Amino acid sequence: MIDLHTHILHEFDDGAQSLAAALEIAQAALANGITVVATTPHGRAIPPANSRYSVALLRERFAELQAAIRAEGLALELVAGTEIYGEAQAVDALQAGRLLTYGTSRALLLEFPLEISRQAAAELIFGFQVANYRVVLAHPERYRFVRHDPNTLIPLIERGTLMQLTSGALTGRQGDQMQRMAKLLLRHSMVHILATDTHGPHLRRMPDLAEAHAVAGELMGADLAARLTQHTPAAILADAPIDLPTPEPIRRWFGFWYSS
Repeated sequence: MIDLHTHILHEFDDGAQSLAAALEIAQAALANGITVVATTPHGRAIPPANSRYSVALLRERFAELQAAIRAEGLALELVAGTEIYGEAQAVDALQAGRLLTYGTSRALLLEFPLEISRQAAAELIFGFQVANYRVVLAHPERYRFVRHDPNTLIPLIERGTLMQLTSGALTGRQGDQMQRMAKLLLRHSMVHILATDTHGPHLRRMPDLAEAHAVAGELMGADLAARLTQHTPAAILADAPIDLPTPEPIRRWFGFWYSS
């Protein structure tokens, strides 16, 4: 399986706190059936004072971790990237090389502040798409506008935005309410990849993609589970065409969203 959202890089952001912790994540990923991991630390166009983010430091930490993984004989492939914070200057920063796409692809991982409006999110995504980038939206299940009306994801999907559901939301590790939303999005074809958003042992957020794969398989079948964890992530990294299923609107009844 391929995990396109992790904070495995050590001493960088709120992820792995040491090289030893990063190796622990790598070992856990392999034990969980993951063979490719994207290193996606938080990055901003203009990093705040408390941020360590720079592409130079990212590449340094990446090389250190890659060397340590090889020294341990672990068959885990790393792909460099950034979890890009959605803001007006982000496209320019990406084009200038101050933020990273996934590997050599035109695909990127994008996150927003949780309280962002639907309109602001759509405008920021459109800015990347006009610049010929493929947008993977991190953890849509968390955003306020999605919780208020999950159908607001449909026009974004129709314009090519890929939705990355967090594995812990689907398995219930993040609570019943988040799990209900995750299952609704999955059942209505508003999820395109599963990823762990692993941060490390210090936060007890370790790789659990196999568990989410199993839940997805029970809900939607083995073929879709494989698409979410293998085929679509591989296509993203290769800039290959992706045939997205048509999203189905979710109905509301007395204030509750439900599957028809």
